[in-house]
Amino acid sequence: MNRSPFLRAATALGLGALALGTVATTSTPASACGGFFCSQVPIDQMGEDIIFGYGANGTVTAQILINYTGEAKDFAWILPVPSKPEISIGSNAAFQVIRGMTQPSWYLQWNYDNAGQCGGWFYYPEAAAGGVDDDGSNQGGVTVVESKDVGPFATVILESSSTEELVQWLNDNGYDQPAESTPLIDHYVRQHMMFVALKLKQNESSGSIQPIVLEMQEDDPCVPLVLTQIAATPDMPVRTYILGDHRVVPTNWMHVVLNEKKIDWLHYGQNYTDLVTQAVNEAAGHGFVTEYAGSSGLLHQQLYREGQFDLARLAALTSPAAFVDELLRQGFPRDTTMQGLLRKYIPMPQSLVDQGVDERSFYNNLDGYDLSGIEFDAQGFVDDLEERVITPLRETQDLFDASPYLTRLFTTVSPEEMDRDPVFVQNPDLGDVSNQHTAMAQAVCDDANPQTIDQVVITFANGDTVTVDGPFDNFCPYCGGDPIDLAPTEPAAARIELIGRTGQPVLVDPGMVAEVDKALGTKNPETVLNEVVTGVITPPPTTTSTGRNGDGYGCAGGGDATAPLAAALGLFGLAVLRRRRAATTTRG
Repeated sequence: MNRSPFLRAATALGLGALALGTVATTSTPASACGGFFCSQVPIDQMGEDIIFGYGANGTVTAQILINYTGEAKDFAWILPVPSKPEISIGSNAAFQVIRGMTQPSWYLQWNYDNAGQCGGWFYYPEAAAGGVDDDGSNQGGVTVVESKDVGPFATVILESSSTEELVQWLNDNGYDQPAESTPLIDHYVRQHMMFVALKLKQNESSGSIQPIVLEMQEDDPCVPLVLTQIAATPDMPVRTYILGDHRVVPTNWMHVVLNEKKIDWLHYGQNYTDLVTQAVNEAAGHGFVTEYAGSSGLLHQQLYREGQFDLARLAALTSPAAFVDELLRQGFPRDTTMQGLLRKYIPMPQSLVDQGVDERSFYNNLDGYDLSGIEFDAQGFVDDLEERVITPLRETQDLFDASPYLTRLFTTVSPEEMDRDPVFVQNPDLGDVSNQHTAMAQAVCDDANPQTIDQVVITFANGDTVTVDGPFDNFCPYCGGDPIDLAPTEPAAARIELIGRTGQPVLVDPGMVAEVDKALGTKNPETVLNEVVTGVITPPPTTTSTGRNGDGYGCAGGGDATAPLAAALGLFGLAVLRRRRAATTTRG
């Protein structure tokens, strides 16, 4: 079975404001601003967001969000793929929608009875812009399989059996490689992978960058993290959204269920990402948390619906200001793609730039400026809208609607942990996972001052309770503050599991994590799962540090055996934090 490393690009276009009752970032346009150039909460610049979709006839589609800031001439990007892909462009808005609709939230349901009054990717920053200087023939052992323009990108698909010659080709053609990238590229060359390389076309700005979509023959989604490690930061967030027929789980990484008692419930889970990092570290740095698993119906018509856009009406407009007003009226996405098109077709006059007028003031109030010097090409704008905005929206909506099930998985990973490419498989036997997490809270009034909260008792779904002692003077749940760890002596992971293509999760004893992780680095995951079930791998007398091996099972290798699984384990998940107040735990 072909388990190749193709980084299925998921979508998540910035979500950063901490919304009431939610944790995690979201990036919707500011409601107080009516234009395309509004203040945006920045996206996670040093992270990876990928949307995978299972297609017909053994294909996988990956839509990859590319985070980049810098000069257009410096942008270049490569990634390994298992087979020759069909390349197209995706939608930034898709990541906004799918991230916002599946964002995990943590909130308390207050019971006031008896107390009613107390209160990555991998970038090459020195590459040059322009097309690929090759006619499709072999060059020094490197085959250019395909070279073409796609949206704002000049793309090339490469194949080579020689790492040295491939790196030389990349350097000769403007994809300058740092020396430390050579062994990482070699990891995939030895697995007979192809490579997709992108640059921006001449006259394109870095604001033109939008997600790239790859459709290829592949059995299962896989994220090639080995190649990412050279440009990664400590605890880099990796978020995947996978559309299919069933829930999707990691197979050669472990699955982690968070300890809900360590979530900062009083601050809406503000410590969630830190808690995920702690829990994944308890899984030897190789683990994913399921943030949502359930129907994909929540995405229906969220991106595109027939008849939504009237291009004929737009093409008939001769006024730039009227054109922009019509774009807003028709509901075009307010994202970097639209901003790039506005800069292209309605460039800000240099005289205004010299006066210090900023883009937001100009583009959100075109009626207030003299635009007589701009030769406005409405039809050209409409043609680019069709190619770069509407078609990606329609095709991504088709991807959302083609599969009944959606899984969102999240991890944080540091460069030294990027030694094994995570592979994901569908498991039809697993239940849903909600992204909405609740617990009950009871305020206990101070005996001497009934208007003051003395304690808060939090009750979880399994009956466990935690009592948080005050004082709660001037307490503001929406204002941040130090996180409150309700269970400071407990681990961040409630459970660490292995999950196969069928059956229920198999518990990994904390003392076995290092040995299991070492085995997953070199063996077929189903073999490791079977060894845990049958007792071949047993807890050692003491837990030791995890050994690493980056050349084992990953995107391009592994078997297909399905191991028998042990007892079914229910799932409950939640988050992370540090201690601020004393807390005691009692069993309900």
